[in-house]
Amino acid sequence: MKIQGKITKILANFYYVQDSENKLWECFARGRLLKEGKLLFVGDKVDIEISNPKQGVITDVYPRKNKLFKPPISNVDEVLVIFSTREPEFDFYNLDRYLSYISYELQNEKVCICINKIDLERINIDVNYKNTEYEIFYFSALTGEGIEKLCNEISGKTVLLAGPSGVGKTSLIKAISPDKDLKIGEISSVGSGKHTTRNIQLIPVFDNDKQSFIADTPGFTQFSFATLSPEKILNTFRDLNNIHCLFDNCIHSGEEGCLAEEMVHKGQISATRYESYLKIIEESKSEIKYGKKEETKLKSIGSDAGGDELKGDKKFIPKIDQEKRAESRKKQKQKLLKIKDFDEEKQ
Repeated sequence: MKIQGKITKILANFYYVQDSENKLWECFARGRLLKEGKLLFVGDKVDIEISNPKQGVITDVYPRKNKLFKPPISNVDEVLVIFSTREPEFDFYNLDRYLSYISYELQNEKVCICINKIDLERINIDVNYKNTEYEIFYFSALTGEGIEKLCNEISGKTVLLAGPSGVGKTSLIKAISPDKDLKIGEISSVGSGKHTTRNIQLIPVFDNDKQSFIADTPGFTQFSFATLSPEKILNTFRDLNNIHCLFDNCIHSGEEGCLAEEMVHKGQISATRYESYLKIIEESKSEIKYGKKEETKLKSIGSDAGGDELKGDKKFIPKIDQEKRAESRKKQKQKLLKIKDFDEEKQ
């Protein structure tokens, strides 16, 4: 018998698939899928063949609406970027990094800002993001304030939680679904959070007869803008993207005829947003781009996701430009010997 389901968790070579009746199946992937270079992500819609009352075999994977490589997840409907008012302290620059990176990777999906721990301190950042189209939610996972509004927002969706450790992502899941047995971390002595989520998984949540899936992710703690396109980064800052400077190709980082700084002084653009943008643009230029971003990803995982095939069993590995490659010690010694021989001949 063949049925459809969604991968909710991956552990080693086991794939846990939830079907339409909310039954969880422990599955292996058919060898053909791996030979074709089809990697399976949490969030994938798949077909499985039932082999016994608890287990099955994944026989096919459906096309994805989107995918992320870090963390590896697919078919995300919305992203909630979670930050806290305190413990750890709120940081505009760090928040803007998360917003920009996620908007870069998931260009067509909704991203919301969620501020937790308003029971400790109340802040209001609406003015800083007034022209960004990011919807902002304020809540307390401890007291439950603002949780109902968030539940209405995510109802029926597959939602990805992102944010630094310790801001309350796991606490939010427990506040939305108290029956979930999840471990909540502590704040370290330096004020940053400790990791509690080890593996990415989709947690099913039921509200008003609608099922939602929430993904708590361990993979958003470190990411880099190095080698990313400055033009595409600008597109993630919509409040800056609408500035009409002297030149159409201005990326608002100090070019001739740029109006960004003037608009910041006039209060038309948030100073914190512009400062974050300049730092991110500088980071995007910080490393030599040896290969395309897609090639770099393929180098690390060996294949594209979503059913793309490998060419044979080879990995796509970007090559370093010969002009950029560091000279070997052997060649350096050879050059020194030539110079020495030349000097001796002159003498």
